[in-house]
Amino acid sequence: MTQFDALIVAHGQPSAPEEAEASLEAFLASLEPEMPGMSIGVATLAAPGKLEAKLVQLRANGVIYPLFMTDGWFVKTNLAKRLGSAPVTLMSPFGMTDGLAARTAEDIKVACGFGKGPLLVVAHGSASGRIAPAQVPQEFTRQLQDALGGYPVHLGFIEQEPLLTDVAQAAPDAAMCLPFFAMEGEHVRKDVRKALDDAGFTGELLPSISYLPGMTEVISKSIKAEVAKIDAKSAA
Repeated sequence: MTQFDALIVAHGQPSAPEEAEASLEAFLASLEPEMPGMSIGVATLAAPGKLEAKLVQLRANGVIYPLFMTDGWFVKTNLAKRLGSAPVTLMSPFGMTDGLAARTAEDIKVACGFGKGPLLVVAHGSASGRIAPAQVPQEFTRQLQDALGGYPVHLGFIEQEPLLTDVAQAAPDAAMCLPFFAMEGEHVRKDVRKALDDAGFTGELLPSISYLPGMTEVISKSIKAEVAKIDAKSAA
């Protein structure tokens, strides 16, 4: 049985768990060339039993990498509870990676819509009005605008105000929309697309942030550094 050095965990899609698992496996395939000599597994929270089955294959003191945008309920409570007392290291989520905005800015600058109009960033938000889910995308948007030298960047949500449709209508010359989402599930394919269509948006819908060209390097570098740190402690 393969023993994993690290396990990448994503939310998944409750309505189609196997489809989301397949998407995550494909995402892993894009990372593996940058992680030679390492064995990485993937699992979604939404696919029944997948996380628990993969956790058995994770080496002692292995790494859990949350492919989430914030450290909200799904990471701090749901994932933590399912990990239980397993001897693992839970990393910070992808969306809170140091330097993420700077790396994103590099990719944005070569997008065909850059320079033609404002950038819209869309995040999930909280339908219940909780403040925490908005804080990470708000800070990311601020850092991204700074990294783009003050280029106009607007933030909208699909489940709280300001809604993406309203933000897009207020910036009719917007040329790009960046989904601040870990994977390209139904929220991106359907909800974001519908909100943009309702607003009459005619610009470029960029891939979810994790699919931008530089992000495989960001993720693989983070995981390799954490595994190396653990190995160094074990050897000391």
